[in-house]
Amino acid sequence: MTSQSTKSTLIIGYGNTLRGDDGVGRYLAEEIDQQNWPHCRVISTHQLTPELAEAIAAVDQVIFIDAQLQQSASEALVEVVALKTLEPNELSGDLGHRGNPRELLTLAKILYGVEVKAWWVLIPAFTFDYGEKLSPLTARAQAEALAQIRPLVLGER
Repeated sequence: MTSQSTKSTLIIGYGNTLRGDDGVGRYLAEEIDQQNWPHCRVISTHQLTPELAEAIAAVDQVIFIDAQLQQSASEALVEVVALKTLEPNELSGDLGHRGNPRELLTLAKILYGVEVKAWWVLIPAFTFDYGEKLSPLTARAQAEALAQIRPLVLGER
C-alpha cells in the first residue's frame, strides 16, 4: 500500500463560473492546479459527467469540490466548509446534466472494478446571480477549504 504522501489524487472542481459563488469549486481546483501538487491531477469542469469515471478509476483518491447554497449569511457562522467521505451508491439513471459524485464512484466501480477513497468538499455559497465574482464569505470559505484539502493530498497533518 502506498503512503499518504505518494497516493495519486484527482481533484474535480465543478460549477458555473458565470453564476457568482457557484463557480467556487472550479476556482479552487484551478488554484490547486497552479500550485503543482505532486501526484495530483486537477479537473475544472462545468458539471459532472459519466466520462469522469475513467479518470476516477485511475487514481487512489478523488476529491470533489462544489458550492453549497446557504440561505443567509448567518448560516455561515454555523455552516462552514463541509468535508464528507463518499461511498458508491445505486445509479439513478440521471447521470447527464446533474451527475453526482456518488454515482461517478459507482460507475468507476462497475466499469473499471475499482473503488477509490473519496471526499466531497462543500463550500458555503450565498449568491448565484450572474457574474464571475465570489461573495466575500465564499471567498473566505475557499481559503478554508484549501486548508482542509491540502493534508488529504500532501499528507501534511
